[in-house]
Amino acid sequence: MLFEQAVYEYVEAKENGRKAVRPNTLEGYMSAIRCHLMPRWAGREMESITSDELQEWVDSFEKPGAARKAFNTFRQVHRWYLRAYRVRVYDETQGVELPSAPRRKPSALSVRQAREALRDMRGEEFEPCALIQLSCGLRPCEAVALTWADVNLKTGEVRITKGLHEAFGEVYESPTKTEKSTRTVVLPPYAVARLRECKRLSGARRSDRLYGSAPGRYRRQVRSWFARRGVRMCAQWLRHTFGTLSLQAGTPIETVALMLGHAGLSTAYEHYLVGNAALMRDAQRSYARLIAGAA
Repeated sequence: MLFEQAVYEYVEAKENGRKAVRPNTLEGYMSAIRCHLMPRWAGREMESITSDELQEWVDSFEKPGAARKAFNTFRQVHRWYLRAYRVRVYDETQGVELPSAPRRKPSALSVRQAREALRDMRGEEFEPCALIQLSCGLRPCEAVALTWADVNLKTGEVRITKGLHEAFGEVYESPTKTEKSTRTVVLPPYAVARLRECKRLSGARRSDRLYGSAPGRYRRQVRSWFARRGVRMCAQWLRHTFGTLSLQAGTPIETVALMLGHAGLSTAYEHYLVGNAALMRDAQRSYARLIAGAA
C-alpha cells in the first residue's frame, strides 16, 4: 500500500472510527502529515520504508521538537497500518533514536506579580476567566467553557464538566480531559466578590459564558497583556502559577492535584515539587529552627 493511501485511511479512522480523537488532536496530526510526512514519504510503499531511512530522516531535522513530532506521527500511521491490515513484518519504527529535546519549564508568577495582575486586569474582557485560572488552576479550555450557571456566586463553587477548543477554524465543546478533570473547585472570597461585580457590570445571563470570544483569542489576549508589562506568561502558565503558589502557601500536594484535576499524584509531583526552590528554602528554615531548638 502506498504511504498516502495509508495516511488517508488512518485519518479517516481517527476522525470517525471507534477510537476517534478530538478535532484539535487530529489537527495536530494533520499539520505534521502535511508539513513533514507527505513531502518525504509520498509515493513510497509502506513495506519498503526502512529503519535506516527513518533514522536519516529524523537526523535531518534542525529542531528536535519538530523531529519528535514528525516521527511520532509517522509511527502512529505505521503502527495503525500494521494492525489494521495484520501485516506480519518487522516494525521499522523500532530502534530509531530521537534527538533529546530540552525540557521547557513553564514560568510562574511570583506572589507580588500575581497580586498585581489580579489588580491591574480589572475590566479586561478576559478578566473573569483569568481570575478563576489564577484562583483555582483551571486549564484554559476549561475556563473559557464556563457559563455563569457553572459558578455559584453564593458558595464559591465552580463546576468543571467541559472544555472549549478550536480546530480546523471551528470552535467546539468536549468533555474534560480525564475522568478526574470533571470536578468541583472552590473559589477564595476575593474571587467570588470580584466575579459578582463582573457579572453585574456585564449584565450577563446564567447561560452566557464568562468569556464571549473564541479560546484562541483568550490565549492571545492573556499573552499580549502580560507581554506589554514585560512578563513572559501565557494562559496555561496561570494554571502553573496556581499550583506553584498553592504549594508555597502550604497546601498539601494531594489537594493541589485534586484542584488541578490531575489524573494522578505523580503529575503534580513532577511539575510543582521537583526543583521548587522556595519550598526547599521553607523546609530548611523549619529544619534549622528544629536543630537550633535541640541545640
